[in-house]
Amino acid sequence: MDARPVRLTVALLTTASLAVGALTGCTSSPGAGTLAAIGSSVSAIPSPAAPSAPSAEATATSASATPSPSSTGPAVSQSVVQLQPGTSDEASGIAASMSMPGDYFLIDDGTGTGQVVAVGSDGAVVARIDVDGMSASNAEALASGSCGQTPLPDDSTPGNCLYVGDIGDNSAGRDDIAIFRFAEPDLTSPPSDPVAADDEWRYTYPDGPQNAEAMLATPDGSLLVVTKPPAKGGLPHRMYRAEPGGGELAFVREFQPPPAQVPLRTLFTGNVVTDLASSPGRVLLLTYDEVQEFTAPDPAADLSTFPDWPHRRVPAPALAQAEGITSALDGCGYTLASEAGPGGKNGSLGIVSCG
Repeated sequence: MDARPVRLTVALLTTASLAVGALTGCTSSPGAGTLAAIGSSVSAIPSPAAPSAPSAEATATSASATPSPSSTGPAVSQSVVQLQPGTSDEASGIAASMSMPGDYFLIDDGTGTGQVVAVGSDGAVVARIDVDGMSASNAEALASGSCGQTPLPDDSTPGNCLYVGDIGDNSAGRDDIAIFRFAEPDLTSPPSDPVAADDEWRYTYPDGPQNAEAMLATPDGSLLVVTKPPAKGGLPHRMYRAEPGGGELAFVREFQPPPAQVPLRTLFTGNVVTDLASSPGRVLLLTYDEVQEFTAPDPAADLSTFPDWPHRRVPAPALAQAEGITSALDGCGYTLASEAGPGGKNGSLGIVSCG
């Protein structure tokens, strides 16, 4: 990402990180701790029974500002795990491993990125996996999901695929963007040899180049790309659908993320979406200040409609520059990935666990 707005003052942002915990009750420190947090809810429609949400107590408010009953969620804990310098200092995307619960894949947004790094929940490197044929210009997103109906070039049909979103374009001047698809590596026996980037799909925007950092994989194998507007101007985010195989992106809709309850970093960066993640029945939206959980009104709801779903603020560990989020396999917890941030030397993980 373009970190220039964030680097306006290191001291202020460090103070801001601590203030988030003080003002919201979402304090974090290296090591796990019980979280007693209040999550704010905003609902367009009444929320049905949904996957357990990681907030100790949520106070709901409808879009018309009519109070609705509070609900109690499961007890959760959060921890911040520091990665060793050089592990993934510019981590911009994260995906939970399906084969090894508690392990994660990370992608850096540095120019020429050609590998994903697998780490454990303790931050230790599990594997560095080179991806043949991938040299990303600005890989800002990593999504895990169904491989869809489009088989890989070798006609295999793996259970899960990783999608690397080479979608960053701070100057909005790229001719096209790219999404690399390959079968998710099995971390029970991590590959020692490079894996092939089975597909490199290239796309153009119908209305000119856009900067983007967030991407969702849908059950049919298509991708939803969400743009990142400039910090100033109050422009909406734009959502596009990327069909398998490449071509022109299809414009879907515009939306604005919920405003931060306590705007801190977003005062400098703008209230922008830095990543998205999904699990059955919910979508997680990450900004520099907050995590918002959107709950599907219907299990069959199309992911592209998530901005209209009931949503609430949930705990977010204080990290230097969180740019990636992934849902836990239990559908309740989630993990954030952060770049080193201004003056930092290493990336980090923020892990929120239920139960």
